[in-house]
Parts: sequence; C-alpha cells; structure tokens
Amino acid sequence: MRFWSKGLGKRCLAMDCGKETVAIEGPMMVLSGKVRPPLGWAYTITMDETDWLDFIELTLHPTMIRYLLHRRRFGLALRAAWHLCLFYLAFAARLPALWIRRAGA
Repeated sequence: MRFWSKGLGKRCLAMDCGKETVAIEGPMMVLSGKVRPPLGWAYTITMDETDWLDFIELTLHPTMIRYLLHRRRFGLALRAAWHLCLFYLAFAARLPALWIRRAGA
C-alpha cells in the first residue's frame, strides 16, 4: 500500500499490508510496522471502533466498488475482496475480546 501527503513532495511511503504487528490496547487496535526501503521508518496506526466502521463503510462505498469492478481492475478487485474477507474475519474474531475489555472498564 502506498501513502502520500503534501509534506512528502513526490515521494510515497510504501507499506506491506499484512506484515504489521497487531495489538489491542484498551479500546484501540494498534498496528505497527516499518515502511519499505529506502526509508525504513517505523509507523504506528491506532484505530478505534469509529475508525473501523468508517473504513468498512469506505470499502463498501459504490464509488469504490465501481472503481474495482472496471474490466482492467478485475484481478485487483478479486484480490481486494479476498483480503477484505480475511480482514473482516480477523476483525470479527477480535470483537468479543474488545467487548469484554470494554465491559470490564
């Protein structure tokens, strides 16, 4: 996955999705890893329930689906659907732990 911001100029940050470390800290899920060379920066992403719901809404938005279902991107759409299904399963498997921690707080 490539990330870009105005502060980076023409440079993009590349991260290997699926290779990050995942931890749960209170109500937050924390993803951490390293940006691919030549930079090698460490990153940490924290997401709460609202962030995940926004992410899921984005992935199911009609504009996103139309973009991925274009004939030239069909292979990408299949890979994205596969990874999205795996992500949803992994996220659903962690939900009971989040609910239990929240109830105990």
